[in-house]
Amino acid sequence: MRSEASGEDVTVEVPGYRVDIEREVDLIEEVVRVQGYDRVGSTLPPVRHPGGMPAAYGFRRQVRGSLMRAGLREVRSFPFASDADLASFGDTDAIRMTNPLQSDDRWLRTRLLPGMLAAIRRNAYRQVRSAALFEVGTVFRMVEGQPQERAMAALAIAGAVEGTWTGRREYDFFDAKGAVEALMADLGIGWSLGGARGSPFHPGRSASILIEDDAIGVLGEIHPRVADSLDVPGRIAVAELEIDALMRHAAKTLEASDVPRFPPVRRDLSFVLDEEVTHAAVRTDIHDAGGDLVASCVLFDVHAGAPLPPGKKSLAFSVEFRDPSRTLEREEADEAVERIRARVSDHLGGELRGGGAEARDRPPV
Repeated sequence: MRSEASGEDVTVEVPGYRVDIEREVDLIEEVVRVQGYDRVGSTLPPVRHPGGMPAAYGFRRQVRGSLMRAGLREVRSFPFASDADLASFGDTDAIRMTNPLQSDDRWLRTRLLPGMLAAIRRNAYRQVRSAALFEVGTVFRMVEGQPQERAMAALAIAGAVEGTWTGRREYDFFDAKGAVEALMADLGIGWSLGGARGSPFHPGRSASILIEDDAIGVLGEIHPRVADSLDVPGRIAVAELEIDALMRHAAKTLEASDVPRFPPVRRDLSFVLDEEVTHAAVRTDIHDAGGDLVASCVLFDVHAGAPLPPGKKSLAFSVEFRDPSRTLEREEADEAVERIRARVSDHLGGELRGGGAEARDRPPV
């Protein structure tokens, strides 16, 4: 073979009888064969590769880790749905498969919840007393004539909770709410609950999950009639959230703080308000009026009916006031309570029950 070098380029004239040399790699192999394979090093040359994990995959892993720490176990269900699954949630924008694995499951799933309910049912059939499950996966819908994929996270819990100080009880709405709260806290997202959802959810035990007034999911208990039709005994609490929405609102960095050095001043604040006022609105006013002194604010009681007049309800909050640099005086907490009372009264028309008598100190827990 005749060759000619020009800088880093080498031009080679291949003889006509060497029909086996067609590509650059064939020529390289021929040179190595002539020079000797023993002269080829055993270490590959370094090649730069883009490192790390795509942000979307990393965020899904973060969601999975948070739900596992909340005590749930991950499941993987088939991404298919039946006519009954779609009818249960009123979905009409599903994508039909031309060659389904089973004749019943001929649609791509539009939600994760039917698969979660099926997993709960299988556990019940096998005499598993309780199940707390979650899944992070993809759902499919037809949007304006085009297929669309969305990443979702869902959880479902059912059965009995044993070993608690209150004795044996069933999982309910508040257990699912606790898992969602843990997830939102890990992601650094402020959220609230909106109005009740329709079928197949219980109208008095369901709500929309809101972030800045945008509905990004649902939280609630499955209606008993739907649970009976699924042959699942007891209460089933579920939640479903959009991964992309969580990723948009998640805090880029999370802040950590030391364990408080100074004790809080605890107060119970009970307000009488119109029935349509949400607890999230009251909690926002408490934080705004109390400022940095409000260390925590937790709703612990809701009451409607006698002795309250029709159209009214009572919301009771446990509020902790704390100054991180010194021991807070009781008079300072009283002033913060007065600011909160005025804010809730002016903004939401709420009245502090007893004119302040209900704003009493709480003993340390």
